[in-house]
Amino acid sequence: MTGRSSHDASERHTVQLFIHGDNDRAALEGSLRERYDVIDGGTLSPADCYVVDERMVPTYRDALEEHKADRHPTFTPVLLIQKEGSRGTVPLPSEQNGDGPPLIDEVVPAPVDRKTLFRRVGNLLARREQSVELSERYEDVQTRFQRLFESTNDALLVVAPGSDEITECNPAACALVGYSRGELLSLAATETIHADDRERFRSFLRDVREAGQGSTDDLACLTKEGNERQLEVSAAALDDSSVLLSARDVTERKAYARELELKSRAMDEAPVGITITDPDREDNPMIYVNEGFEALTGYSKEEAIGRNCRFLQGEATRERPVAEMRRAIDRAEPVSVELRNYRKDGSQFWDRVSIAPVRDRAGTVTNYVGFQEDITERKEREMDLQLFKKAVENAGQSVFITDSDGSIEYVNPKFEARSGYTREEAVGRTPRLLKSGKQDDEFYDRLWRTVLGGDQWDAHLVNRRKNGELYHVDQTISPIANDEGALTHFVTIEADVTNRRLREQQLEVLNRVLRHNLRNAVNVIEGRAAMLRKALDGDELQAHVNAIEDRSAALASLGDKSATVRSLFGNEAAAQTTCDVTGLLTEVVDELSEEYPGAMLTASTPDSLHARADDRLKTALSELVENAIVHNDRSTPEVTVTTRPPSEDRTGEWIELVVADDGPGIPDQEQETIERGEETPLQHGTGIGLWIVYWTISLYGGEISIEENAPRGTCVVLSLPQGSIETRIGAT
Repeated sequence: MTGRSSHDASERHTVQLFIHGDNDRAALEGSLRERYDVIDGGTLSPADCYVVDERMVPTYRDALEEHKADRHPTFTPVLLIQKEGSRGTVPLPSEQNGDGPPLIDEVVPAPVDRKTLFRRVGNLLARREQSVELSERYEDVQTRFQRLFESTNDALLVVAPGSDEITECNPAACALVGYSRGELLSLAATETIHADDRERFRSFLRDVREAGQGSTDDLACLTKEGNERQLEVSAAALDDSSVLLSARDVTERKAYARELELKSRAMDEAPVGITITDPDREDNPMIYVNEGFEALTGYSKEEAIGRNCRFLQGEATRERPVAEMRRAIDRAEPVSVELRNYRKDGSQFWDRVSIAPVRDRAGTVTNYVGFQEDITERKEREMDLQLFKKAVENAGQSVFITDSDGSIEYVNPKFEARSGYTREEAVGRTPRLLKSGKQDDEFYDRLWRTVLGGDQWDAHLVNRRKNGELYHVDQTISPIANDEGALTHFVTIEADVTNRRLREQQLEVLNRVLRHNLRNAVNVIEGRAAMLRKALDGDELQAHVNAIEDRSAALASLGDKSATVRSLFGNEAAAQTTCDVTGLLTEVVDELSEEYPGAMLTASTPDSLHARADDRLKTALSELVENAIVHNDRSTPEVTVTTRPPSEDRTGEWIELVVADDGPGIPDQEQETIERGEETPLQHGTGIGLWIVYWTISLYGGEISIEENAPRGTCVVLSLPQGSIETRIGAT
C-alpha cells in the first residue's frame, strides 16, 4: 500500500518541488517545511504532492503523467505555479482531454502568499487522503472478489471482448473440463463446448453482450478426456464488453431429473393401479393415484384423492384379507392380499393389492405405496381349474395324465380304485403297468402314431389290475399341445365296460339261442304238426294242431325279433344323422300294403319333414304298423300314419309321428309297462314288439306315449327331435 491513511497522524506528507530559480524554490521550500517534508527537484521521487512551475512542466511532463497513471486510481496531485502574464502554455484542468488522469490538478498564481499556498496544498492532500481510503477499499474488494473467484464451486470463465478467447478462469473451471489453467487460457471458450452446441453457445454470447446478462441450461461441454457434461450457465457482460461466465455441472442433476421423470411417467402410465397415501393425515387418505388406478376402478383422480382405499370394498369383499391389510398397516409392514373390490359402475373384480411402507432416512414411515392389479381372469381360471380338478377327482371314469414320453404325472381316485395302484405307485411309471397282453404290438403302434400325430385315440382294450384281474375299458386318449403347438401331455379317460361286455356277450348268446336253437326246435314242431294234421281226423283234433302251429309261428317270430333287438344296440345313434320322415312313412306304408293287401294303410305327412334319426326308425315304424294290423279284429284293419305339431310342453324343434288304428286297443297292463319303461314280476308285457319301438325311440332321445283313438282304437305317438336337410346323413 503506497499512500498514507487519513487517520495516520504520526506521519507527515511529502511534497516534491520542481521550481525554476533558486530564490523562488527556496522561498516555497521555507514556507512548506513548516508542515510537510519537502524534496527539492532532481529526479521524480515518490511524494504525496508535486509543486511545479510553468517553466519546469516540459521537463517533467512525461515522468509526471507516467507516475500518475501508474498510481491511478490513487490521486497524486500536481499543483502548478503560474506567473502573471503567462501565455498559458500549460493546459489547465478544465482544458485537458484524454482517457487518463489530468496532468495539472490545481493552479496558484505567482507570487504566492503563504495562506493561499497552504490552503491549496491542503485541499489537494485531503483529496489524496480520500482517494487512498477509496483505493484501500477497492483493493479490499478486489482481494475478496479474487478469493471468491478462486474458491467458488462454480466454474468461472472470463471471455475477451469481441471474441471467445478465455482471459481468466478459476480452479473450478479447470476441474470441470480437466485442463490446467495454462491450457485453458490458451483455448477459445467454444473449444470447450460440445460440437453440437457450439453455434448455440456463440449465439448465447452475442445475446449476453447485447442484453447485459443471460442464462441457459441446454449446453454441454467436453472434458479433456472427451466426456460430455451437462451445464447450467449464467453470464454477465462487464464494462469492457468482456463476458463473465458462471457454469455449473448439472449432469447428475439432469440425470436424476430424467430418472425422476421416467419414474413418474412409469407410475402414471403403469398397467397396474398405483396409489400413495399419507398416514399423517386422518384416515390415511390417498394423495396420488395413477392412470392405471382410474382405468381399473372407473374413478377419476378427483373422485379418489382424499379418500381411503376402502371405498372400493362392498358386500362381496371378505373380511379376512381386509383384516390382514389392517394389521400390516398397524405394524408398518408390507402386505399382499387378494380380494373382491367394486368399480364405480358397481361391477366386481378380483383385486391383488400390495401395500408397502415408505420410510425416510430416520426410519419413520412417511407414506404407503399401494399396487392394485386386476386378477379376475386369473382367479376365474383358478376357480375353473379347481372345479375341473374336483370334477376329475370325482369322475366316474378312470383318468390319468402322462407327459409327452408317456410317464404318468397324475391319476384320479377312480384310477386307483379300478387298477388297484395307488397314486404314489403309478406316478412316474408308464401305462404299461396296466398291460394285460391281450393287445398285440401293432395295436400300440397304431395308438402312438395316432396321438403323436395330434389326433384323438379311441379304442376298446383289456387291462390288468394290480391283483391280476382282467377288466374291459373303452379308452380315449387326447393329446395336449402348448401355445407353440408342441405336444406336452396326453390325457387318458377309461370307462370300465366289463359288465357291459358281459351283457353284450349274454345278448349275443341269447340271440344265437333264440335264432338258431329256437328256429331248429320250431322247424321240428312245425314238421310234426304237419304230420299230425295228415294223420288225424276230426275238428277237435285239427283244432289242437292249429294251436300248435300258431304257437310255433309266434315262437319263430320271437326269434326273428331277437335279431332286431341285437341290431338296435350294436351301434349308437349319430348326433347329426337326419332322415327324411316323409319318404320313410311312405316307404313303410307301401311295403306293408304289399305284405298285407287286406289292410287299409294311409300315410299323410307334409313335404320335407326330417328327424334326427337313422334307418332304425324304419324298424320301429314297421313294427308299430304291423302290430296294428296283426292284432286288429276287424276284417279290414285301418291304420293311418301321420305327423302333428308337438304338444305345448315340447315346443321348439320337435316332431310327433302318430300311428293310429281302429283295433281293440293295447291292454292297459302292457300300455302302462311301456310308458313307464320298466317291467315288474307282477306287471309286464306280453311281447317285445312295443319294447323294440320304445328302445329305438329312446336311442334318439325321444319319447313314446299311447292315446285312445276315438271312437275305437289306439294312437301311438313318437316324439323325436327335428333335423335339417343340410345335416341329412344316410337317410333311408
